[in-house]
Amino acid sequence: MMLKALITNALMLLLFKSTTFALWQPVGGPALQHDVDSINKLAYNYRLKDPEQTIKYATTAFNLSKKLNYLNGQGEACRVIGIGQSYLSKYDEALDKYLEAISYFEQNNNLKGIGKVYNNIGNLYSPNDYNKALEYYNKSLLVAKKFNAKPEIASLYVNIGLIQSKKKKFKSALEKFQISMNLFQQLGNQELIIQCLQDMGEAYNGLKQYQSAENVLNEALTKAKVRDMNYTIASIELALTNVYLNQNKFEQAKEALKNGLEYAKSLNNRDLQNDYNYAFYQLEYKRKNYQAALGYLKQNYTQDSAYYRQSFSNRITLASDLFDQLENRTKNERIIARQKYATTLFWASTTVAALLFALVFLLVINVKRTNKNNKELTRLNQEVSRKKEDLDRVNHNLENIIEARTQDLKVKNKRLSDYSLHLSHEIRGPIATLKGIVYIQENNLINKDECIELIKKCVFNIDDEIISMSKMLNESVEPNPKE
Repeated sequence: MMLKALITNALMLLLFKSTTFALWQPVGGPALQHDVDSINKLAYNYRLKDPEQTIKYATTAFNLSKKLNYLNGQGEACRVIGIGQSYLSKYDEALDKYLEAISYFEQNNNLKGIGKVYNNIGNLYSPNDYNKALEYYNKSLLVAKKFNAKPEIASLYVNIGLIQSKKKKFKSALEKFQISMNLFQQLGNQELIIQCLQDMGEAYNGLKQYQSAENVLNEALTKAKVRDMNYTIASIELALTNVYLNQNKFEQAKEALKNGLEYAKSLNNRDLQNDYNYAFYQLEYKRKNYQAALGYLKQNYTQDSAYYRQSFSNRITLASDLFDQLENRTKNERIIARQKYATTLFWASTTVAALLFALVFLLVINVKRTNKNNKELTRLNQEVSRKKEDLDRVNHNLENIIEARTQDLKVKNKRLSDYSLHLSHEIRGPIATLKGIVYIQENNLINKDECIELIKKCVFNIDDEIISMSKMLNESVEPNPKE
């Protein structure tokens, strides 16, 4: 088994070297971005087999990305390096790489990459601060759902389920694991299916459904061995040990520990070896081999006590360190936001001031125009008033003239009436005389000459009266001084 793993690693190393050599050949030109992506993917796939190879390949990908000025490649390389360092229990270095990855992704506005790093940061929090881990997992989940990134969504449900398992909420954890399992099966990702099976087995163990736990873990173990997933094999053997210990199956637990310890040692993961030592302690303690159990405790807390104190300290202070760094980033972002706000406020104030100036200018112009219009209206009103006074004077004169003419007409009418009455008496007498003369003549009572003389006399009298009346009518009526 170990020989098969070594042969596979050697073949992968040769493949990587040949790929890297091809990338640097002048014939084909400079390395392309998709080549960087391929190396990052190769590095990521090594995380469960050989984390040191993960760091090595991802570092090469970072250097190539830097030459290409490929920000997404640099960010992903830093993220993968951080993952490799976390598998080697180098949590501080992993944190630095994660934060560096975020900076590259932010420069390229790669929200999807930032979401992946949030997931990785949540993994750093998970051993010590479950609530913070869930906070970052949920932030990452929001980004993954925004882009409908099914692999990331499935992995995040696994991580959330693991936190719920640690909180002893095993049923909720199994629900999350089942969601992830369905997505992994759709994607055909066997490695993540194996990890999900392992997590489900540990949740069954927490629910004391030991047979289900054994079945699921053995299925995961078989598939992991086929794919030479050394880290996963060691973790599954450890999980099986816990299941066997809960059932007091000591021989099976011992066999699982021996098999898994070989893989743990090959991975050079001190935390994993420590977990195995603790599992051996539990086994010997339950078997009442207290001396042997004490020996395993000494291995953990005496022989390498300095390392474990440092590791424990790193784990405990990791959350606060991470919080401080992220808080500093938040403060910087707030400062930038305030500067942007101040700039925006300045320009907004300038714009408002300009608008106010324009408004005042328009108001001044309007006031001047209004004053000018008012003056013109005043002048026109005065002109109208003058015209009205002139018209009143004319009307008054006309009234006087009309009144004078009316008085004159009244006088003339009175005179005409008087003369009409006068004529009716003065002219009627001569006419009556003529009628008498005509009557006498008809009866031959007067001679012809005497008749003519009388008629002539009457005619002259009538003519004199008519002339006199005409003169009187045509005379101007003098106004009465008393009036």
